[in-house]
This record gives sequence, structure tokens and C-alpha cells, in this order.
Amino acid sequence: MSFNKNNPNAMGKIVGYLKQISTEMGGSEQNRRSQTDEERLYRPRGAKYARVPSGPTLSASTTATSLVTCGSQGTLVPNYAAIPEIPSTESSSEDEQDSFEKTRRHFQQLRQISLGNEFKYKMEMEIKSAKEENLRNSVPFVKQLSTDSNKVKTDNTINGDAHPYGPTTQRLFLWTQIYVAFAVSMGSFINGFSAGYTSPALPSMNETLAITEEENSWIGGLMPLAALVGGVAGGPLVENVGRRLTIMGTALPFFMGWMLIANAINVNMVLVGRALCGICVGIGSLAFPVYLGETIQPEVRGSLGLLPTAFGNTGILLAFFAGAYINWSHLAFLGAALPVPFFLLMILTPETPRWYISKGRTEDAKKALQWLRGKNINTDKEMRELTHSQAESDLTSSGNAFGQLLSRKYLPAVLISLCLMLFQQLSGINAVIFYASKIFKMAGSTVDKNVCSIIIGVVNFISTFIATAIIDRLGRKMLLYISSVAMIITLVILGSYLYVLEAGTDVSNYGWLPLACLVIYVLGFSIGFGPIPWLMLGEILPAKIRGTAASLATAFNWTCTFVVTKSFHNIIAAIKMYGTVWLFAVLCLMGLIFVIFFVPETRGKSLEEIEKKITGGSRRVRRLSSSKPIQNNC
Repeated sequence: MSFNKNNPNAMGKIVGYLKQISTEMGGSEQNRRSQTDEERLYRPRGAKYARVPSGPTLSASTTATSLVTCGSQGTLVPNYAAIPEIPSTESSSEDEQDSFEKTRRHFQQLRQISLGNEFKYKMEMEIKSAKEENLRNSVPFVKQLSTDSNKVKTDNTINGDAHPYGPTTQRLFLWTQIYVAFAVSMGSFINGFSAGYTSPALPSMNETLAITEEENSWIGGLMPLAALVGGVAGGPLVENVGRRLTIMGTALPFFMGWMLIANAINVNMVLVGRALCGICVGIGSLAFPVYLGETIQPEVRGSLGLLPTAFGNTGILLAFFAGAYINWSHLAFLGAALPVPFFLLMILTPETPRWYISKGRTEDAKKALQWLRGKNINTDKEMRELTHSQAESDLTSSGNAFGQLLSRKYLPAVLISLCLMLFQQLSGINAVIFYASKIFKMAGSTVDKNVCSIIIGVVNFISTFIATAIIDRLGRKMLLYISSVAMIITLVILGSYLYVLEAGTDVSNYGWLPLACLVIYVLGFSIGFGPIPWLMLGEILPAKIRGTAASLATAFNWTCTFVVTKSFHNIIAAIKMYGTVWLFAVLCLMGLIFVIFFVPETRGKSLEEIEKKITGGSRRVRRLSSSKPIQNNC
């Protein structure tokens, strides 16, 4: 059987068509093997064959044009050139030629549609991939934290910088920061226990030891004086020995002091023990906020930074409740047991990265920072900020430590810290707490004075936890505003009540008013001016003078405490009780004005940002920084 298009047999005619098409499109077998697929597909054809058929059929070029303009469901596809017509090597009739043309055009249409669909599929996949990439980059930080926290991230960094598509807010790894805050707060718990010890212990101590009234006053007042000494000595210790070792070092003197008190056979042993505890209280008062300020991230520094104050109030309550059931010696043994877990917890904590940087120990600083932030967190940016801040301090600082405190650069931060401590004590909180029972007695309150003291103590305890929960939401200044306004209003009302009482007016129907005023007063103090000056002590002081300035502020605070408490009776004798209360209200008003105009807001800011805002930064460092090209991490 002859297979060609002139064969009368139908099967032979079809096979002949296919053979002719194959031969004319690809050439000889040898040529086809030497050509690539692209060369065989797009090889040039003669111009005389590029004619458009006269019949009303759909041409390949028309198909390509329609695919470009319409596409499948409006999707644009490439406009591929139409395949030129294939020359015919044999003469044929017009019908045979039209049949051949129809077969060729059908093949071209199928090929064009196939290529268009392939292009369309590739474009749709690329668009889908781009949409998924954009969606992944636009996911909020909190959702990324919840969904990707357990995944190991690929270290796709550029020149050591953070991942260009990482979240703008640094992720929080809270467990280590909560741990260090809890460990440090255990030291503050011992401080509170030491402050509350004398109130329940002195009555039973008078029954065992022969103690005079003067010795009683020294047992109660020696701790604040010793704390003053500890505050002065703590500055050089935190700068030279380190924050962590200084805090850990207080555990042993605490233990020795409590053991001396517990086994005391005379008053002198009690006084020595109280002095040792007081020195540790003074050191801890400045070291705790400095340590937490340098280790906790800005997002939670307010909440976790107030834990020491809350634990200190808890220690006071523990001393009151335990002292109601055990005598002074057993209560001192309980105090001696508290430094043991405190020391064990502090063993696992790291030194602050800023102290390591100040001593040139960069690798130790990086390890400590990685431990605090989590092993999967990129800490390069924070390390660069630490080293830049330290370089600025080294370039601009000269002279001795106390001389730097008076320099134009650091003096504003020092004055803000000292004034916050001053207004904290001038609010009269210690005088009101120490003499609450006497105030109730002078006010003629109908509520039992012991019940009133317990209520005030519980309010002082609870309000600190309230401040811990809201400080990072409202900010430091807002809580200071609320604190000042609450104290001013209650002190004015209480002073007016005492003035009316002094004038001889019957106020028996308002016997509840002194308790209500003092409860709101203590609540206002405990959420603002009580803990925030200590918190800001570790925030606003520049790194170069942080230890020395914190030592000065702590000593100043204990001095003010001693002066206000000691002079309270003399002020009452001079201007009466109502005048004294109104004086405290005026001083609180002055504190409010100071906060409005001079105290910066530190919520959510890193220590480097706070320092730059207060000190203005170094001009020399700014010039060096501005001369360097800015790297685009995006």
C-alpha cells in the first residue's frame, strides 16, 4: 500500500498527510537530530506561504490575538507569533489543499492554547507565591509569636544584621526575665521583713531582755541609719564588684545579723545584728533597681521592676502575722532562714550585660544577653546599642566619679532622681504610717486603732500589685499624677477634719472619715510615689554614673526618712496636727508640679534611648555616626 495524500485509501491518505507534515516541519532525519527543539519549532519559512485562507475559518493568528485580549477568564497570556504556513512539495487540488490547511490550523490552535495555558499557570503560581510572601510579612507580631515560637528560624542575615522581614518589635522571652525579677525580689522580701520586725518583736523582747526606753528607740531607729551607710557603700560595690555579686553578697551579712538577734543574750548583740541587716537593706535598695533596669526589656520593665516593692510589702506583712504567734527569737530564726533561698536563686542569674560592656568583656555580655532574651532571639541590635552607649560614655567622661555627677551632661538625671526621693519622703508617708495609731486617737475615730493599722497595712500590700499590673499600660508619669492628686485631696480633707475637731465642732457622725482618708492616701502613695522613684532610679541614671548616682540617691532617701520621722513631733508642736497634714498636702502639690515639668516618661523606652534623651548624647559620637553610611536592612 502506498502511503501518500493521493492514495484513494482513507487510511493511507491520513498517514500520508502526517508524514508530509513531519517531513516538512523538521526536515530530514539527520537535520532533525542536529537541531534543538527551539530551532525546529521556530525555523524560518518562505514569505510566499504566509497567506491567509479565504474561507471563513479561525486562523492561528486570530486565535493568538483573541487569547491576548481575552484569555481565560480575563487573564493576560503571551502573544506568540503564528506559525508560518508549511510549503507543499506536491501539486494538489483545491479541496485537498483546504483539508491540509484545516489540519495545520487545528494543530496551531491546539499548540497556541497549550502554550497560553502553561504561561497562565506559571503566572498564577508566581502571583500566589508573592501574595503568600506578602501575607507572611504582614502578619502582626503577636500572631507570629504565637504561631512561630516553636519553629527554628533560618539565619538569613545580611552583614550580621537582623532578618530583613523580622518583626519590628523584639520578641519577648519572659521566663528568664521573670526568674531574675523573682530572685532579686526575694532580697527585697528580706528587706521588708527587717523593717517590720521591731513592731511585733519589741513587746516580747522587753519581757526577756532588760531593755530601757532609749534602747528600744535605738533598736527601731538603728536600721535606717545603717541603711544610710549601706547606701553610700553600695555605689562603689555595684560599679567595681558587679551588680549580681553585690546582691548575692548581702545574703551572708543578712544571715549573720539575724542569727545574732536570734541568739542574743544582751541588747548589744541585738544592736549589732540590726546594724548588719540595715547595711544590707541600704545596699539592696540601690542594687535591686539597677540590676533589674539593666536586665529587663522595656516592654515589661515597669511590671517586673515593681516586684521588689511588692515583695517588700509582703515581707512586712509576714513579720506582722508571724510575730503575732511566735516570740522575738523564733521570729529572728525565721528571718535567718530567708537569705538561704535568696542566695540559691541568685546563683543561677547572670551579671548584667551593661556591666560587662563597661569592663570590656564583650563576649560575656553577649552570653548574658542571650540568656536573658532567649537562645533563639537575635541580640545583635541590642549589643550594638550597648557598645555605642558605652563608647559615647567613654568619649565624654573624665574625672572622678563624684565629679561627673556635677557635670552638665549628667546633672539633670541626678537632680531628677534626688527630687523624686525628696518628694517621696516629704509626702509624709513614713510619719503617717509610724504614727497611724496616734493620728486615729487624736482624730477621735470611732474605729479601733489596731484594726485601722491592719487595714492600712493590707491596702499598702494590695496597691503595689495594682501598680505592677497597670504601670506598663498607663506609664510612670500618669501613675505619679494619680498618686499626687489622691494624696493632695485626702490630706486636705483630713486636715480640714482635724481643724474642725480642734475648733470644738461635733464630728462624731464622721468618725469613719480619718480611716477613709488614710486608706485612699496610702493607696495613692503605693501606686505612684512609693515604688516609681525606686524604679526610675534604675532607668534614668546614665550607665557611666549609675552606681555612684544610685548610691547618692539611696543615701539621700534614707536621710530624708530619718529627718521627716524624727521631726514629726516637733512640727506637730509648732503648727498643730492639722497644720502638719496641710503642710504635707502642699509638698505633694509641689511634687506634682515637678513631675509635670521635669520628669520624663520612660515607658517602653530602652535605657539607651532614655539616656540619650536626658543627656542629649555626645556631639562627637553623633558626628562619627552621621559620617558613616547607613545600611539598609530591608
